[in-house]
Amino acid sequence: MQAGRTGASFDLLAALVAAALVASAACGPSDGGRVVPPESGATDIVVARPSFTLTATDGTPFDFAARTAGRLTFLEFGYTNCPDVCPVHMANLSAVMRNLTPTERMRIDVVFVSVDPDRDSLPALRKWLDAFDATFIGLTGTSEDINAAQAAVGFGPAIIQVADDGSTIVSHAAPVLAFTADDTAHVMYPFGTRQADWVRDIPRLLSKRGTRDRGVFAGASAAMADRSVVERAYVVIPVGAGPAAIYFVARNPTSLPDTIVAIDVGAIGNASLHMTMEGPTSGTATMHAVDAAEVPARGMFRLSPGGYHGMIAPVTRTLVRGERLPVGVRFARAGTVRVDATVITYADLDTATAARPQ
Repeated sequence: MQAGRTGASFDLLAALVAAALVASAACGPSDGGRVVPPESGATDIVVARPSFTLTATDGTPFDFAARTAGRLTFLEFGYTNCPDVCPVHMANLSAVMRNLTPTERMRIDVVFVSVDPDRDSLPALRKWLDAFDATFIGLTGTSEDINAAQAAVGFGPAIIQVADDGSTIVSHAAPVLAFTADDTAHVMYPFGTRQADWVRDIPRLLSKRGTRDRGVFAGASAAMADRSVVERAYVVIPVGAGPAAIYFVARNPTSLPDTIVAIDVGAIGNASLHMTMEGPTSGTATMHAVDAAEVPARGMFRLSPGGYHGMIAPVTRTLVRGERLPVGVRFARAGTVRVDATVITYADLDTATAARPQ
């Protein structure tokens, strides 16, 4: 289907050809069965989570493989002037996301890569995505880098043409790829996927486990398994002008104890370690700054409400629920371990921090 001279068209034939290329490169589900239910209209594929770096809407480099590793990630290539395919996918995903539990939502990334960099400036891309969900990740770059990213998942490059009347015609691959925790896309979703399809399939996609579910933080390599790691990091949006709390789980798989000595959340403020103590008879809770927290050998240590926690003060900008912040946790033995922390609200806190670490 081609929309003619509307200034924002989409060539469905090109999308179907691209989809066929991806499907033909795969051998079907690697575990012998579908990841999603049999009634799903998704196409079975096997595509490894690609490695490419583009520019995020905040102007910083975004390493797709490292920043989304071990997480359920929906990846779409498109453009903001698209009349139907791209906004339909984004609108359906955002509607489904709003009805997930906080713990489920925080395990999912939606990444939209613009294939029209000349018209999709970073502010324009951010504004367009914010109309659906402020936590959706927008990426762009040079045409060469965007084409390389598409090639990394088996898609051909987008074709951008200017018609005689000056309107722009864009042809691009339409499916949404779903990368699961094992860093593989086992299915992709064509245009026409309904909200009910996403609702049915997402629990199955989240249940697909990977190496990071067994204790390696997002973005770590297998070599990191011999030193302390950080998982399930959350930053809570402060009330008013107060400090923000940060919580996470630290695991130490080694035979020697390790110690957390500092937390770096420099993108939003200065972080420090604290411990809440309750008087044995009075029930009065007080917080004390501490210099370190020990992570036992072959054990774990949890920063959680009412105990050890991080405090960020002052918070230098407004935080958005669902965004992910780069955090560095410095250990005495392991050095600095980096992880992305998900921003939550106090209403999310009980569900997020009480859930068993994956």
